[in-house]
Amino acid sequence: MAITINWTTKVISVPQADLTLIGGTLYEMDTEVDFRQAINALMATAEGMPFQDPILHNTTVTVARTTFARTIEIINGYSVTFIPDAQYTVRLVGSNNNIFDVENSILNQNQVQLISNNSAGLIQISTGSGLSAAQDTKLTEVHTELKSIEGGNDHSWFMRIFLAALAGLSSGHDADTPKYRDLANTKDRIDATTTSDGRTGRTLDGS
Repeated sequence: MAITINWTTKVISVPQADLTLIGGTLYEMDTEVDFRQAINALMATAEGMPFQDPILHNTTVTVARTTFARTIEIINGYSVTFIPDAQYTVRLVGSNNNIFDVENSILNQNQVQLISNNSAGLIQISTGSGLSAAQDTKLTEVHTELKSIEGGNDHSWFMRIFLAALAGLSSGHDADTPKYRDLANTKDRIDATTTSDGRTGRTLDGS
């Protein structure tokens, strides 16, 4: 499926299949890449060319070395419907926009919930790596997940424990007090106590 426009009713339909699944029932739509560019492509077709523009677009602008986000405005009586009519949430990223505006009949509200993320000072993130704002957001989410996996410990802490258990030197097995060393053999990463039934205690050091 793809974004479509009913030129008679002026309804822009955005299918769930075109959104990016973040997790659970949360989806994301890059309003520049996924939405505006798709609308422009439809307007450039022979069918779309005779009709009024559905959107007004102002690109990013840099003032005093700060790049402010683009704006996308639905105009000329067009409206937006997210399909199917089901219980999921769509987060709008990549611009300040009026896609979420129910009061002014821009959004044809159904069970789909929108998160606008509009801000008077919304800034276009520049990472130096060529990532878009949406990509940077996703990378930040991954970093947040890895920063505190369990008990406040991050992925680096757990990787040190895993490496000690899998590849570090060990001792004390005959006395039911096995110890597993870091790869440099400078400290005990795992200091355990065991019985014939298995491990009964452990002290971990992933620092």
